Amino acid sequence: MSPNFVLFLTVVTLVIVIGVPSGNTGVKASGSLWRETIDRFFESLKVSIGAEQSPKKTSRMKRQSPDIGDESTNSYEIRTSSLPTLSDGRTVNTRYMPTLGNGYLGTTVYSDSVYLNGLFNGVGSASHRARIPAIISTRINLTTPDFERRATRKFTLNAQDGFYSEFIKCEFADIEHKIYVHQKFIRLYVVDIFVRMNPATLGGGTISMAYPTWNTSEDIVFDAPRQYRGNWQVRGLTRENEAGGKGGQEVNIFYMLPLRQISISGSNREANYTMIMSIDRSEANARQEFDSAQQILQASSPAKGNYDLFMQHVTEWRNTWDRGRVEVEGADIQLNKIVRFSQFYILGSLPAESPALAPIFSDPFYGCGRTSIGRGGVVGKDYQGHVMWDNEVYIMPAVLPFHPGMAKNQLRYRSATMTAAAQNAARLGCPGIHFPWRSGFTGVELSPDAQPSGPPPANCTGGARGSRVFVTAAVLWAIRQYISLTRDRDFMINPIYKGCDLSREAAKFLAALAQKSPADSRYDINGITGPDELHPNISNDIFTMCGVALGLHWERYFTCLCQRSEDERYLYDIAMQLRIPFDYTKRIHYQFKGFDPAIDRPIKQADAVMLIYPLNWNYSYDIMKNDLDLYEPLNEEETPALTWSWYTIGWKWVKETTKMRSYFLKSYQTYLIQPFKIWTEYKERSAADQDIGNVNFLPGMGGFLQSIIYGFAGIRIRPDMLEVNNPMPPPGADRLLLHRFQYLQSNLTFIIEAQRTTIQVVSVAALYPLILRRNQTSAVEESLKTGETIVINNPWDGFFIYTTVAETCPHPWDFTFMPYGYGPWPEELVPTPATYTAQFGPIWAIIAIVIVFSIGACAVYCVRYRRRQDTLEIKAPTFAEAQRNQEERNGKSDKK
Repeated sequence: MSPNFVLFLTVVTLVIVIGVPSGNTGVKASGSLWRETIDRFFESLKVSIGAEQSPKKTSRMKRQSPDIGDESTNSYEIRTSSLPTLSDGRTVNTRYMPTLGNGYLGTTVYSDSVYLNGLFNGVGSASHRARIPAIISTRINLTTPDFERRATRKFTLNAQDGFYSEFIKCEFADIEHKIYVHQKFIRLYVVDIFVRMNPATLGGGTISMAYPTWNTSEDIVFDAPRQYRGNWQVRGLTRENEAGGKGGQEVNIFYMLPLRQISISGSNREANYTMIMSIDRSEANARQEFDSAQQILQASSPAKGNYDLFMQHVTEWRNTWDRGRVEVEGADIQLNKIVRFSQFYILGSLPAESPALAPIFSDPFYGCGRTSIGRGGVVGKDYQGHVMWDNEVYIMPAVLPFHPGMAKNQLRYRSATMTAAAQNAARLGCPGIHFPWRSGFTGVELSPDAQPSGPPPANCTGGARGSRVFVTAAVLWAIRQYISLTRDRDFMINPIYKGCDLSREAAKFLAALAQKSPADSRYDINGITGPDELHPNISNDIFTMCGVALGLHWERYFTCLCQRSEDERYLYDIAMQLRIPFDYTKRIHYQFKGFDPAIDRPIKQADAVMLIYPLNWNYSYDIMKNDLDLYEPLNEEETPALTWSWYTIGWKWVKETTKMRSYFLKSYQTYLIQPFKIWTEYKERSAADQDIGNVNFLPGMGGFLQSIIYGFAGIRIRPDMLEVNNPMPPPGADRLLLHRFQYLQSNLTFIIEAQRTTIQVVSVAALYPLILRRNQTSAVEESLKTGETIVINNPWDGFFIYTTVAETCPHPWDFTFMPYGYGPWPEELVPTPATYTAQFGPIWAIIAIVIVFSIGACAVYCVRYRRRQDTLEIKAPTFAEAQRNQEERNGKSDKK
C-alpha cells in the first residue's frame, strides 16, 4: 500500500467520521479533538505519576525574598526605611537606585548626572551618553551626629505620580525632599525641599546640602556661566563627535543657584524651596521652559507655585496611566508592583505624550536604550546608552497597544537614521538599508565587533560577513506590528516618519542578501550572526530566515497599502523559497545550517523558540513543543532575563501549564533587586557580578510584560485581525486587566479571569467598525458598540476582533514553502467536541478518535520514511501560479 494512498484513506476517514462542520468554516479552530484529547490524557497521566512519586531533590539557587524592604501595600508605591549600599554599609549604591525620566531627560536618584536624549560624546565604539552635571542634585544632611543618629528616614518611589521622595523626621523638624523629572515641561529637572519645625522643639536647627559643580563633566566643555534674571545659564559643547568629524553637540542649561543651608528657628517655623534646571540643545527652548516654570513658582496668592508646578507633572503622569496600562490583581502584591514598576521605568524612557513644548522637527526621539535614559554615561557600562534591536522587539511591543504614539516615535529613530543605514548596507555591497547592532546619535555602527573588514563585494554576493541581519528584519517586523494595530496613514507618508520608504529599503536589503542555490533553487543567507551570539558567522540562522520571510511578505502587502506601483512579486518568490533549517524526520527546527545539539551547546538565546513568539510563525504545535524540548536544556542558565519570557509564551502556547508557570517565575524572580524593583541583565549574587551585567534592564522588563500581554492574555496582532487565544491570569493573580487596549483607533478594556473574559468597549472608531467572532463553528459575528460590555465564559477556544472595512490589498502570506504537515491542520478537517458528541455520542467519539489516530500515525510514518531530508526536493509555485490558484479558490468560493 503506497504512502499516498494511506494518507488519502486517512483524510477520507476523517471526513466520514467528522462530517463537514456546520456554520462558517472561515473561523479559525483551536485544534483537533484527537490531538487535544491525547494531550490531555498524557498531561493528566503526568500529573498523577508526579503526585505519586516523592519530590526529587535538586540544587536550586536561593532566591531573594520579594518582600525585603518594601513597607507599602499600594501597587503603585514603594516605601522603605533603608537604601542599597556599598560594602561599607553607608554609601548609597546608585547602581540599584531608581531612574526618573520623560524620554527627553533622565537621571538616577542621588547621582550627580543628568542625560539628554541623543546627546553623545566619544568617537565610534567609545560613544556614550554625555554626562551633564546634575547641578541641583543633593542629599540632605543634619548638622550634628546626634540629630542624625536619632532621626528616622523613609524613602518613597511613587509610580502613579512619577516622583521620588525622602521623608526625614528629626528632633527639630519634619523634612521632605522630593525629586522628579517633569512630565509636562520635559526639559525640567526639579527638586523640592519642605521643612516644618517640630512643635515640641525649642531651639530649631539647620540642614545642609552639597551639590555637583557646573563644570565637572568629562564629556562637555562649558563656557563660563552667565547671569540670567537673577539665575544662571551656561552653554557647552561635547568634546568629540560620534562619527569622528569635527564639532560636538551643543547643550544649554538654565538653572537656579542651589541652596546650601536651611535654618528653622524662632518665628521662621516653615520653609519651602524649589530648585529647577532646564536643559536642551536649543537655547531658546531651554529658556522658554525655565521661564514658564519661574512664572508658575512666582505666581501670587492664592496660587501655590511649587505645588502647582508639581501637580502639572502629577496630572500628566496620571493621564499617561489612564491612556492605557497592564494591571494584575490578586494576593501577590509584589507581582502587582513588578508589573506596575516595569511599565514605569519603560514609560520614563519614552517620549512624554503631551509635552508643553514638543521637541523641534530636527530633534527626534533617538531611540530607547537598554538601560533607560537615566544611565549610559560610562564607557563599557550600561551599553553606553546605545540603541539596539531591543527598541523594536523587547520594548516597543510592551507599550504599543496602550501608547501607540510612543511606539511611533521609537520607529521614527530608524527613519531619522536611514542615511547611515544605507551606508551600512553599502559596506556589504548591498542595496537598501541595514540597521546596526548598536547606534547612537548618528545611526552609524558603534559595535567594534560588527564592522566588516575589507572592500565590499559586488552585488551583495559576499554574504552578511558576520552582520546581524536580524536587526533589520526586526525593524520590518515592528513596522508590521504597528501598522496592523493602528492603520496609521500618517506614519506611512509623512516625511517625518517615512514608513513606506523605511519598509521598502529594508526589504530591498534583505532580498538582495538572499542568494539562490543553483542546485535546488532555494535561497540561503550566509555569514550571519543570529540573536544567539555564541554562534557567530553562520548560515541560515532560523530566526533570521523566518524574520526575513515575514518581512518580504509584509513589504509586498505594504507596497499596496502605500499605493505604490512597484512590482514586488520577486519578494514573494524569495520568501517562499528561503531555506529553513528543519529536520523532516524529527520535526524540529535547527538553530542554523549544520547545527549539532551535542556539539553546538550551550546557546545564549533559543532562536528557534522565538519563532513561536515574537514572530508568530505558522507551524504545527507538535513542532513548537519539539523545539521547546530540544532547546530548553541547551540554553545556558547565565542568560538575560528576557530569554525566559519567550519560553513562558512558548509553553503557554502549547498548553504546558506547569512549565509555563515555572518559566514565568524564572523570568523575573532572580533578576530583581529590592526595594526599588530594579531589573538586572544577569543574576547578581555578589559585588563581582556588578562588573559584568547592566542594571535597570529595560528588555528584561519588556519581555516580562510581553509574557503577560501576548502570553497569558493570549494576544496575537495579525494584519487582518486581533486574535485572543486561551486568555488566563498569570500565576499569583486572580485577574489580568488590559486597560484601554487600542486597536484600529478603538479602545477596549479586557478583564481576564480564570473562567471568563470581559470586554468593555470604551469607544469604537467610526472609520473602522469592529466585529467580535468567537472561535466556535456555530459562532456569529457580533458588532462592538461603544459603551457595551461583553462577557465570554470559558474563553479557552479564544476569539477574534476585526473590522468590517474590506481591503483591496491581499494580506501577507506569512509562510515559506515546506512539506505537508509542517503547517497547522487544515480548518476543514478540524472538528469541535460538540461535533463529535452530537453526531456519534461520547463512546463512538472516542472510538473514532482511536481509529483516526491509528491510521494517521501509519500515514505519517510512511510519508516520513519516504521523504528523507537528503533527497527531498521541493519546488514552490511561482508568484503567478500562486496568484492564479488563489483566484481559482476565490472563484469557487463565490460560486458556493
